[in-house]
Amino acid sequence: MDIDQEQSPGAEGAVRLDQRTTDLGTAALGPLMVRLSIPGMVGMLSMALYNLVDTYWVSGLPYGTTAIAALTVLMPYQMVAGAVGMGISAGVMSLVSRRFGAVRVEDANSAAGQGILLSLAAGCAFMLLGATCALPLVRALGAKAEVEAASAAFLRTVSLGFPLAMLAGVLGGMFRGAGNTFTPMTIQLWGTAVTAALDPFLIYGWCGFPRLELQGAALATIVGQAVAASIAIRYMGGPRSGYEVRAEHLRLQWEVIRDIAQVGAPAAATWWLRAIVQSITNHVLAGFGAAAVAAVGLGGRVFFLLIALLGGSVNQALTPITGYAFGARDYRRMWRAYRIAAVWTGVGGLILGYLIFAFAHPMLRIFTRDPELERLGVLSLRLTVCTFFLVEPQMMAVFSLQGMGMGGRAMWLTVWRAVLLVVPLLFLLTRFFGVTGAYVAQPVADVLALFMAAWVMVKVYRRYPPEPVSSP
Repeated sequence: MDIDQEQSPGAEGAVRLDQRTTDLGTAALGPLMVRLSIPGMVGMLSMALYNLVDTYWVSGLPYGTTAIAALTVLMPYQMVAGAVGMGISAGVMSLVSRRFGAVRVEDANSAAGQGILLSLAAGCAFMLLGATCALPLVRALGAKAEVEAASAAFLRTVSLGFPLAMLAGVLGGMFRGAGNTFTPMTIQLWGTAVTAALDPFLIYGWCGFPRLELQGAALATIVGQAVAASIAIRYMGGPRSGYEVRAEHLRLQWEVIRDIAQVGAPAAATWWLRAIVQSITNHVLAGFGAAAVAAVGLGGRVFFLLIALLGGSVNQALTPITGYAFGARDYRRMWRAYRIAAVWTGVGGLILGYLIFAFAHPMLRIFTRDPELERLGVLSLRLTVCTFFLVEPQMMAVFSLQGMGMGGRAMWLTVWRAVLLVVPLLFLLTRFFGVTGAYVAQPVADVLALFMAAWVMVKVYRRYPPEPVSSP
């Protein structure tokens, strides 16, 4: 169904929605966005901190720099797998929030059932591919001889948890689409806490556990994903989830899948393209040595803290609010939500980016004993955070468009910044400035992409101006 053909509010008459769901369309925006963002922030922050803790333990191995490089090489494949999960989650979250806004509860249950099926099917596909084709995959992703064996072994093991991770992520998206961000936070906290607690025991063989090194990190990840998935499944079947998914909702419904794909497929495609760009970057940086590749992974883990504190949490409030308002045709509320999110994240990005820039050296020194890795990591991280305050309002535009069901426009904005500008700049700047040019390509693209984001949002604004709510 095209986004312009949404049914009017009240389509299911006297159906009573959960209070958290109706708050998406009625509660004061500022307090509501804070309330919905904080659980997302806590959950994302726990993941960011886990990535840093994981890096800390791995860096302590005798081959620490090589181990970090091996994990960095795998990032594109994990991004592709994660992209599918996030695409399904984004598609379902957008669809259910619009259905709840139009009071179409049964259609929301159908969307939830299809999301469960899609997440399990995609997770199993990536599990089989990673477990059976690990070595050719890591070679294609830019792994050189010194890291390919470690990368392949890690991928074979960690792939086993992909179905669990995707299911937990998609269920979390469904809860957010119904206005519940607390439960997804709880799911993430339990999963990351279990993984972080197991890491040193399985990596170093503490307290009688086998010393598995990198494989131990992979196994700890799987256990954490299993815990997260089990909590999500249990809550989904309870009375407070906002859903009543029955057997008929778990049969393939191609019309619903198409609606999910309107937002989900472009969102997934965006991350696939980012993964390709990351793989190209790994290939380019590999020519400068393992430390140059590892620096991107090390700096990226610190940079994820910024994303967790700002866009990664605010979007969990913005997308369902935008979707609900769009479904209810309350365009004034929809644009106010975007404006608040853009200002919050832009100002926050400027402040936090400055702090990361100033303290980059002491922060990264915790995670590496290699002076060259520290030098390159600081360079990569500082260049990345320079334009963070410009990126966040652009990402708020992307999440708003996803909430409206405009997946194609959202994808175009991200692809323009993350692919069409970055790749040519990567080769051009590396040719003239070496490894520094490779690190600076993304910040330059961030500046240029701001103009494209403004142009797209002005066009959408003119199509859906913030006039008073239309009558049902």
